[in-house]
Amino acid sequence: MKISGSWGGQIAQQTCCAQWFLCGRCRSDRGPCRPFAAKASEPPGGCGGLMRDMSRRSSSRPAAPAALMLRARAAFGAARALLTALLFILATALSPASAQEAFFEVPSLNAGLPAPSPWLDRATPRSSMEAFQHHGRRGEWDVAAQMLDLSGLAEEDQAARGPEIAQQLYTVLDRKVVIPWNDLIDRPDGMDEMASTNSAVAGMARRSVLLDLLDMNGIDAPLRLNRLKAEGADPVWLFSQQTVQNVGLLYDMYGPTRFERWLPDPLLTEAFWGLHVWEVVFLPILLVVGFLASKWTHDLVRWRARVARKRWRRLALNALCWPASLVVGVTIVGFGTRNVLVVSGSIDALLEPGIFIGYAVALVMFVVSVLDRILDRLVPSGPEALSDPANAATRNMATTVTAVRRIFLVVAVLLATGLVLAQANLFRTLGLSLLASAGALTLVLGFAARQVLGNIMASLQIAMNRSARIGDQLIFRGEFVTVEYIHFTFVQLRIWTGNRLVVPVSDFVSEPFQNWSIEERDMIRVIDLVLHHEADVSAMRNFFISTVQEDDDEHIGPKESAAVRVVSQDAFGTVVRFELPSLNPSTGWDFECVYRERLLAHAHEIGTQARPAFPDHPPLDDGPS
Repeated sequence: MKISGSWGGQIAQQTCCAQWFLCGRCRSDRGPCRPFAAKASEPPGGCGGLMRDMSRRSSSRPAAPAALMLRARAAFGAARALLTALLFILATALSPASAQEAFFEVPSLNAGLPAPSPWLDRATPRSSMEAFQHHGRRGEWDVAAQMLDLSGLAEEDQAARGPEIAQQLYTVLDRKVVIPWNDLIDRPDGMDEMASTNSAVAGMARRSVLLDLLDMNGIDAPLRLNRLKAEGADPVWLFSQQTVQNVGLLYDMYGPTRFERWLPDPLLTEAFWGLHVWEVVFLPILLVVGFLASKWTHDLVRWRARVARKRWRRLALNALCWPASLVVGVTIVGFGTRNVLVVSGSIDALLEPGIFIGYAVALVMFVVSVLDRILDRLVPSGPEALSDPANAATRNMATTVTAVRRIFLVVAVLLATGLVLAQANLFRTLGLSLLASAGALTLVLGFAARQVLGNIMASLQIAMNRSARIGDQLIFRGEFVTVEYIHFTFVQLRIWTGNRLVVPVSDFVSEPFQNWSIEERDMIRVIDLVLHHEADVSAMRNFFISTVQEDDDEHIGPKESAAVRVVSQDAFGTVVRFELPSLNPSTGWDFECVYRERLLAHAHEIGTQARPAFPDHPPLDDGPS
């Protein structure tokens, strides 16, 4: 096997170094040995006598161990050099950069145009775009045409049509495209050294760069820069032939409108931030007109809903009130910026997603409003009606309806968000990569909204397990309350005094509470009285039991549940508990107060007759005066 090049030289050198120590003739000062290929007739100072010396020495005495180690080291060095060469050849063969050339080969390039100036830099994507923008602003369209691939035109038409196409392309870019300068690398091969390893073009030379996609009658028309190489010339970056062919139709769609052609020249000059003077004047007026039209639409639909006679018509008009006003305002702004005066690309990059978001929000608002109106008809309108013991099934339905409403709202918002991101092209327009930033964005939003998301999940948990339903009566934080509403992030409770207690859902589910309506609503109201040690408890028991048996109030519970018990005693007196059955927790407290008053009156009557009913407390000694 013959090895040439640097690796062969390394092997020969290592072999020669091995001979330096093995050959007695080479230990002189005449320098290192030459390779094994030396002829037998070589002078004694070379390596020709190696085999003769070795054979002579081997016959006289055994080889030294050091000589064997040197031979092994020489063989290992040769094998390592050979393996390095094979790995290099294999890596070169499998390199992605060698799989394709980093340019498109063409026979000729813009042969119908004059030869470009030598100082015109078209070697990199960024330099070509900068040159096109520079000469476009100066109105030098014949030079700007040198940045176009006019291969689709006949040579005799390139000189006449090239400057016109360059002017139209400059207008389209100015009005509809935010140039992605970060993607235009200032390298001839277009390789992005800073690209993420997850990128499809990471570490690869590019021959085409996508600038943007513009809607062209329902079809996405790409705007590209391609790297082209004509025979005998260096590669250059030009707008692709497909882009040049689509410029005419794109200009008709996004170029100056008829109204804009009537504007005087002072209004067409540039004001600031790349905006024209007419944009600075026109946009505020358009926004005000859109707001006023939206407000008038809202008032008109609301008036039609009030005078409508049929219920379904009132329902539909009330649901359509806000969505209709939003659609009208967004439509006016969109029509004005597309058909009256076409705004610049920086403004359009914000308006186009905003208009699409407006339509999506209006659709979600309309569907959710219609669903709310329909669901409100299925349940009573107030928690007072739901707190009635006979409406247990209705409370379940109201809570389920609330859960369905929230779930539907979350799903609608997610679908609308996905539709906006898929159609409005917002992230690409602003130069962001949704996939690259999804992980960090999720972490940031999750951390910022962790409490809100926790409350939403807790509200769904309450609605699903029905631990507290709308209309249920609870003892929460020592207060007798009624559940009025279960919102996404908070629970609204009505205290028996008429005040409202608003509690975050996460706090509500983490604290224990008594639910007097979750199962059977029958309950025992407890009345504790402290009586004298000698009080006639039997007389009080007879009075209480007979009063309960004779009571025909509809809120009285099972009368056999009534009982009187002596629960404790101390130095002051005896504690007697009267257990009053009640059917309705909402009226149980009032019922308890009525019976407490009756018991106190009867105890006072007994105490005036024979034995004392209430304990006697000695007067407090205030000490010496």
